[in-house]
Parts: sequence; C-alpha cells; structure tokens
Amino acid sequence: MRTVLIGSDFMYDSNGNLRPIEINTAVGFSELQVPYVDEIFDTTHLMEFVTQNGFTKIHFIGNNRVFSNILNSMSIDLGIEYEYHATQPNSLTIPHVEDNETTLIIRSSYDTTALVDDTYCRDKVNFMNLIKDSSFGAQFAYKDDSGVLVNHITTINDNGVHPNFILKGRIPNYDREVYPKFFRVSNQLELDTILANVTDEYFIMQYYYNPLKNINNKVTKIRSLNILYPPTLQSIPFGKYTDTTTQKLSETSEYDETTFELASHLRSSYITTAGQSFDKPKLLDTDLVQMADGTFKTGLDLQVGDVVRTIDIPNATNVDSNEETVNYKINLDTFISGSTYSSNTIIGKQRVDTTTSMVEILFTDNSTWEDTELSYYLVERENEVRFIPLNELISGDIVILIDTTNPSSVGVVEKTVQSTTRISKEFGGWLITVERRHIFLTVTNSSTENISFAAVEHNNVSCFGKYPGYSCGSGGCPYNQYCDGTSCFYCYD
Repeated sequence: MRTVLIGSDFMYDSNGNLRPIEINTAVGFSELQVPYVDEIFDTTHLMEFVTQNGFTKIHFIGNNRVFSNILNSMSIDLGIEYEYHATQPNSLTIPHVEDNETTLIIRSSYDTTALVDDTYCRDKVNFMNLIKDSSFGAQFAYKDDSGVLVNHITTINDNGVHPNFILKGRIPNYDREVYPKFFRVSNQLELDTILANVTDEYFIMQYYYNPLKNINNKVTKIRSLNILYPPTLQSIPFGKYTDTTTQKLSETSEYDETTFELASHLRSSYITTAGQSFDKPKLLDTDLVQMADGTFKTGLDLQVGDVVRTIDIPNATNVDSNEETVNYKINLDTFISGSTYSSNTIIGKQRVDTTTSMVEILFTDNSTWEDTELSYYLVERENEVRFIPLNELISGDIVILIDTTNPSSVGVVEKTVQSTTRISKEFGGWLITVERRHIFLTVTNSSTENISFAAVEHNNVSCFGKYPGYSCGSGGCPYNQYCDGTSCFYCYD
C-alpha cells in the first residue's frame, strides 16, 4: 500500500482559525526541533492503521533521518520489519519498492510522477484553486496560462500596521533574497496597484495575522504532518510543530508610499522558519568589528558599505580559497610570516532573531568561546592551517586568533581546543555578508580597551541577492557560482 507524507502549513486568521496556505512533500525537519521530538510526533493513529490492515513491513522513502528513526522505533514496538530507502535532497524520482497487501510504503521524497507532488505541491496556485470554494479557502490572484489576471480577492482584511497581502513564488525555485514580498493596502485602488506585481511566476494571496498567536513577539506558523493514502484520501495524523519568524516584530512598520510594499529589512518579521543554522558571519548588537583604519564598530552600528579589516593568507599552492573548508597546506609559522592585513567591504546586513545551534568551545587555558555551529574558523590541525566549521572541531585543534592590538603586522593568539558542546539557543543579531573571502570579528565586549584578539571567519560563498546555482537551466552551477537564468557566474572575484 503506497502512501505519501505531506507537510501542510497553516496560519491563524484574525478570528483565531487555522487557515491552510500551502502543502509540500519532501518536507524538511530542523535539527533544532529534535529535542522536542516526543512532543511533536504522535504515532498512535499510524499504529492503529498498520494493525488494522495487517501490515508486516514498513518501507520509508525519503532523506529525513528524524522521520526514519520514528518509523523504525514504531516498527520495533509493533514487531514488524522496517527498511529505510535514503534519497538525495533534490531528487525528483524515487527508488522502486514492490507493493503488496502486507507492505506499507511511506514516501516523503518528491516524485514527479505523483499527482499531489507535481500538481498541488509544485504549483501553489493549483492548491489555492483546489480549496478556493471551501470554508477555509484563501483570497488570491494569479495569471492563467494565457497571461490573464484571475482575481479571487473580494475583501480587504485589516491587519492594522501589519501586511495584509503577500506576493509568493508559485513554484519552489524562486529568488529567496527578494521574495516573498509583503504589502498593506486599504482600498481597491491600492489593491489594483499591488496586483500589477502578479506574473506567471508569482501570485498574491491574503496574509493572515493574529497577534494573540505570536510567540516572543514573533509570528507563528503551524506545520501539520499527515500520511495520505491516495485511493481513499484517508489522512493519518503523524505530528505537528510550530515555526516562528526569524526576526521579531518591529514597533513600527515601514511601507513604500507608492507601491505599498513593506520595507525589505522587515521581511524576516513575517517569514517563518523552523530555526536557522547560519552559514554567514553574524554579529550581536554589542559585538565589535575592527574597521580598516583600526577603529571599532558594534554590530548594531555597522553599515553596508563600511570597510572592515581582514587578512590575506599565503596561498603558494593556489588552492581554491572560496572553498569553506579550504586547507592552505601551510603551518602556523608560514601563516604568520606570510599573512598581511587587507580590507573588506560589507555588502549585506540582515536582522535575525531565531533559535539556532551553537557550539561552546572550552580551551585548555579554561577560557571559553561561543558561536553558531556553521561558523568556519581558521584552525591549525595536524600542522596545516585550514578553515573548519565549529561543529567539527576536535580536541587538540588550535583556533587561530588575530592580535588586534598590532596594526602593522599580523600576530596571533593560539587557543587549543579541549572540548566542545552543542547547544540550542536563541540568537538575536545580524547576518553579515562581505565582498571578499574572509572577515574577522571580535568577541562581545563593552569597550575596545580590553580587546586583544579576534577570530577569523570564512565568508560563506553564497550569492547575495542572486538566484541559487541549482536553478540554472536544465543543470546546475557549482556552489560558488550563481545563475543569471541561463549561465553560471562566480559569486565574487
């Protein structure tokens, strides 16, 4: 018996009712939710379904280890067989599993041959049209295959200072640096203005908002996990959890007076996520960054266009230094003697307030350091200088810290790792994108008087403001390139 695991996303309307906004297969599950697995998943209904139908084996097709572990544990409790068929995250086809009356096949991976995947999950407008005549249907507008605007918006709901419409991508691969966009309108003329943003790739729907459902001043979204048996459309509850936005709501909202669009720096206040594992340098408000002239600015005061201090690392073997885990094949002495100060320009700054995975480092001198787990620090391991993510640090690694008190030549402070601890923690601060490869940031401190060293962090090669490489034509681009729609280009010089 073939089934499919579907993630259905809901938001609360002004009356406190949950309203569906989209459905997805190949649903993700943040590791930040792992500590709450027992609260999220309820296998009672699935176990009843398995028992009533006399299944003796469960096959799971997907790439989510958390889901697999839950199903495996349940199978052990039921005394039946279990098999996991792992797929790649961007896979469009699935492995074949022979079907029979005593086998339950649960698919999570996307399947282009399946109606629910390729029709209602791939194109969000198709799902909107499916539910539009129901009591929980949404108001929306899109362009049909002929390019004609189809408008199902009849009422302009009042969300106060908050957006009441959202411009969303119809299909999964869209420019996430720009979309979704949010708007607040109060009359038909203003609505007509924002409807001009609708294209064959982007549609507008009402944005639901209920302040009573916010958590820690963040907007919430409910994700429900259900196993659908297509022949009878039976839906088996499997679990649910709450996502929040990455940024807290601002005390004031800013909208363009002509386009009625929410200011771009406030978008994250209305985009929900299950938590982030940051892959860019990041700063607390009080973190201090050394500027090119030797002065310091806090993370709060740092601006796009500011020029900060960084270093050029000797690269005699000409390895690709864009690679986040680049190994320069040099020892610490060669690094010190050959490194020179240079500058770097801030090209992006984005506010985030979210739960994320952090790593606490205990050094052998009993000092400690803390940063997000996907921060790539400059480290000496086995007499070779390389960048290593904090979640892969091991005892004996030497974290290379730059002596910020010496303005003329690069000096270092060596800190040997004794142990690391991974924790889940609330982070409120800024994601920073720089023009060149590296940036070094200071630890949190209330004044510049006691600053003596700073960590060198790799600027993850993400194409700021560009389309992701995997969406280029029929193929893809390397990780350090972006797509202009047809061709691949390097993110940075």
